[in-house]
Amino acid sequence: MEHYSTVADLRAVLDGARSEGRSVGMVGTSGAMHEGHLSLIRRSVVDNDITLLYWGGAAAFEWMTSQIDYARDAKRDFALAEQAGCDLVFSPANHEFFPRKPMTVVSLPAMSSAVPHLEDPSHLDLIAMVMCRMWNMVGPCRNYYGEKDWQQLAMYKRMADDLFYPVEVIGCPTVREPDGLAVSSRNAQLTEPQRAESPILYLALAECLEAMRSGIRSAAQLEEEFAGKIGDSQRIRYFSAVDADTVSPQEELRGSVRLLASIQVGSVRLLDNVGLTFPD
Repeated sequence: MEHYSTVADLRAVLDGARSEGRSVGMVGTSGAMHEGHLSLIRRSVVDNDITLLYWGGAAAFEWMTSQIDYARDAKRDFALAEQAGCDLVFSPANHEFFPRKPMTVVSLPAMSSAVPHLEDPSHLDLIAMVMCRMWNMVGPCRNYYGEKDWQQLAMYKRMADDLFYPVEVIGCPTVREPDGLAVSSRNAQLTEPQRAESPILYLALAECLEAMRSGIRSAAQLEEEFAGKIGDSQRIRYFSAVDADTVSPQEELRGSVRLLASIQVGSVRLLDNVGLTFPD
C-alpha cells in the first residue's frame, strides 16, 4: 500500500491511472477505523481498479467549530486498510490540506437546518466544505459512505449533483453488531452496562419499521411508538421521519422515507436510521 502526503503527488498518481482507463474509488475516515470503514474499502476494491483511503486522523485546526474527541492510531488504521485491499493512503499534514482558514462557505440549509435537533448545522457546513476540497484534490472517482450517517450521505449526494462534481457518491448498508447496534467509533466509549443497553436504539427503530410495513403512515404515531420503546424520553436526542433524498420532514409518510434517531447513553450520543419505500 502506497502512502502520499501531498496533493501534487496524489494527483500525479491518480491522473496517470485515469489516463490509462483505470477507475478510482475513495473512502474517507477521521481515524479509529472499524468494520464499517473496512466494508466500504472492500466494496470499493470490487468496484474499482484503485482504492484510495483519505485518512484525516491528524487534522486539527483552531478555526474549526468541532473537533474529534477519540483516539486515533495511524499505524493500526493503515494496517487494517491494507488488509482490506486498499491501494493508496492520503494523509496530508494540516498545512497541506488547509494552509489558511477558508473564506468560502459551502452550505445546504435545506438539509442542515430544516429539521430541528438533527446534526449541528455548523458541523455539516464544515464537512461539506472539507468534502468539496477533498473531491477537488482526488478528482473523478466513486466515493463510498455508510448509510448510518444518512443526513451526511444525502447531503453529499445532492452536493455532488448540484455542483456537477465528477464524483459518484455511493451509500453502503450500515454494518451492525450481532445485537443490532450500528458499528461506530463512539461505541468504544461505552461502559459495559451502557453497551448492554445500547441496542435499544435499533430495536426501537426496527419496531417503527414494522409499524410502517403494517400500514402506519403518521410520523407522530411512529414517534410515540419510538418513545414508548426507549422508555425514558429524556434520553431521546431526536426522532424524525424525513424524505430519504431531501431530508425534509414528513407528517404523512409517502415515497422513500427514512427514520432518523439519536439517543444519549451516558456521555455517548448514538445515532441510527432505517428506511422504507412506500408504493405509489
